[in-house]
Amino acid sequence: MRTLTLTLLLATVLVAAAKSKGASRSTLGYRECKDIKDDYRNIKEKGMKWIKPKPLSAICGVDGECPDVEELANGHCGFGIRELAAGKWVSTELDESDGDQKYNRAFMRLFSYISGTGNDQGVNIPMTSPVVTQTNLDENYQQNGGSMHFYIPTEFQENPPNPTNEDVEIEDWDDVIVYYRSFGYKGLYVSPEVWKREFGHLARSIVAAGLSSDWSRAITGTFTQPGVSDQRHEAMFVARGHYSYYYEPSEYSWNDARGYKECKRYPNTVKPKAVESACGNYAQCPAVEDMASNGCGYGTRDIKAGSWASTDILASDGDDRYVSAFMRLFNYIRGENEDSQEIEMTIPVITKSYLDENYEEKKATMHFYLPPEFHENPPAPTDDLVEIEEWVDTVVFYRTVGDYDENSDVKALWEKEFTILVDVLEKAEESFYPYMAVTATFTRPGYGQQRHEAIFLQWDEEEEE
Repeated sequence: MRTLTLTLLLATVLVAAAKSKGASRSTLGYRECKDIKDDYRNIKEKGMKWIKPKPLSAICGVDGECPDVEELANGHCGFGIRELAAGKWVSTELDESDGDQKYNRAFMRLFSYISGTGNDQGVNIPMTSPVVTQTNLDENYQQNGGSMHFYIPTEFQENPPNPTNEDVEIEDWDDVIVYYRSFGYKGLYVSPEVWKREFGHLARSIVAAGLSSDWSRAITGTFTQPGVSDQRHEAMFVARGHYSYYYEPSEYSWNDARGYKECKRYPNTVKPKAVESACGNYAQCPAVEDMASNGCGYGTRDIKAGSWASTDILASDGDDRYVSAFMRLFNYIRGENEDSQEIEMTIPVITKSYLDENYEEKKATMHFYLPPEFHENPPAPTDDLVEIEEWVDTVVFYRTVGDYDENSDVKALWEKEFTILVDVLEKAEESFYPYMAVTATFTRPGYGQQRHEAIFLQWDEEEEE
């Protein structure tokens, strides 16, 4: 019996059945996104129409046993989040030589095991739900083998019979968190087009939530017999670093999320992601020390000395200048350096805009922080446009931005925040350097809860830049 650190999953949780005509959260297991609902309404082809799934409460413990699961907190739309408890599953590989019959023959190998003819004790093991199929995907998202699995019921978990077919084995699955979408179907087998649609909605919803998955495994769960009128199927991906990426805004007050107390004259818009939920969770940040501020509307921190990879943002790159600068730095940490050393991505991505006396930009640069293990001897860049800079301890003043997505008017947004930052700093009688506007990006714009910062450096007027 081999141990399998679960790469799959199956969905199962006892949710209350929906009584309304539409699919409620209790039927799906999550809140549906408006754009997906609109997409379904526009479908004209009969075989592609979305159908409400059978509730799990009418399957698990009714039609048969399901594995133990826990539904996790979920403030997002378009998918559910579950933790599947560890347990034993009987499994078999899909045999590509079986051609179109590979799923049927895999099913029959597992069914033979539970029916008694395929296990060494000759015992009949009750059928459970769901039937899980994992499809392995290559780098081009093409099918590259797969497997099928039945959950072993509780009474046989401790000491299941051994399979007599060498192509069937017992696997121990660890606890695993999965993201899933559920749907019903009218017909014998779900069409590839429907599966493709549901996996597409699932992947886009996960990415939009700022979460990450193992995209190399597409997992399906079938809870009901093929062809019955009331069906439930689920498309799933295994979560990657769920507790690092997952963020619940309600856990933070506005002041805690921002990092400072807002001035009453500036109303709340969109709550930013708290910095502590990003730094040290899914990415490393430079060491900082929070400091007391003299007024409202901004935070103060001391960014500690460290090494940064830097590049100029070139006007000659036109509209692609920021992307081009980012890719130069990204290629450096991806291994395009003299040591061919891969370096972990950190946050935030820093952009500096150097301003003339009329506050017009005359130069701009972009910067990635290097993790501490590279401070003493960072790999030398192979790109002449990338260099390593050593930054000293620097006190900065910042304002956070939460309302930032792919449709934002970025220039207007930053102008607004820097104008407010100037106002609050002047009212607090802070001394700051107005000829360098710095932005810090902690999150990918348009994906999940956002945190960006507008920054000015503290200025000792007795020292010249």
